[in-house]
Amino acid sequence: MSELLALCAFALVSTVTPGPNNVLLWASGVRFGFRATVPHVVGTALGIGALAAAAAAGIAALVAAVPGSGVGLKVIGTAYLLWLTWQVARGGGAKEGRIARPLGLAQAIGFQFVNAKAWLFALAAISAYRLDDLPLAVGSAVAVTAMMLMVLPSAALWAAGGTALSRYAGRRWVDALLAVLLAASVALIWL
Repeated sequence: MSELLALCAFALVSTVTPGPNNVLLWASGVRFGFRATVPHVVGTALGIGALAAAAAAGIAALVAAVPGSGVGLKVIGTAYLLWLTWQVARGGGAKEGRIARPLGLAQAIGFQFVNAKAWLFALAAISAYRLDDLPLAVGSAVAVTAMMLMVLPSAALWAAGGTALSRYAGRRWVDALLAVLLAASVALIWL
């Protein structure tokens, strides 16, 4: 039980801290409201779960064995985040049709695969907190489920925080703040 509690604490702290997911969830809450951002929240949890399941299945070892794959993942993630930063910085968001809709379920799941922070979180959680007392598949399934359940409230918190700021949507200072935070999250990929 103490290992499971440690995993949950690690997962909650890791997912509630600023990073690409949380900035995007916040921006979506600002632009589209909480209800429209729910698929993004759920997709983030499912995507993290998929990464953790892949890590548990040994794909992490395969990725680590291929030279340059880690750098490639970081470059793709950086490029995507900088493109999103540009979209947010241009201002106006949904009002001017520049960002037509929030990330959907599949897009949020897919984003996790180019999000270096999500990969690091999944790899660390599975390697350090998978329940060794249980058979491999069961211990991995418990860890994956616990991780997804911890992602949901932290992702929802960021989306709700953005929704609370929605009355300021479209204002230059909000667009600039979101763009700066998103650009700063790129540094987390390379640390």
